[in-house]
Amino acid sequence: MSLQAPDTKEKISAAITYLTLGIWGLVWLLVSRKQYFDQKDYVRFHCMQSIFIGMLYMFIPQGVGILFSLIIQMISFIPSSGIVTHWLHSIHGIMQSGIHYGLLILIVYCVIICLYGKFTNIPWVSQLVNRMLR
Repeated sequence: MSLQAPDTKEKISAAITYLTLGIWGLVWLLVSRKQYFDQKDYVRFHCMQSIFIGMLYMFIPQGVGILFSLIIQMISFIPSSGIVTHWLHSIHGIMQSGIHYGLLILIVYCVIICLYGKFTNIPWVSQLVNRMLR
């Protein structure tokens, strides 16, 4: 990554990419007037990472919902399993809330780090983005 300090415009645009769950980052990368290699690493890194975090924000809760739905459907074939399915619905609701709040905290963390002009280090996601930017 480059050692150049980002200016205020770059910090704000990087923070906006997280707040829009990567949509602004995708638009920035596609419609930017500069060539791909002329864009600063700071903005490209945060745009790509926000796209991945946006996909996680959309697909992880959906995957958990599908998994619990399948488990509840299979258990509901067992006679008198109403209490178990009720508890599974409760656990699913708690997990969904935890996942959403956890991902919202991650997004707020990324926005704050962007406004300081630093690179975030999120396991797996940041490593994947760094490999893509090489």
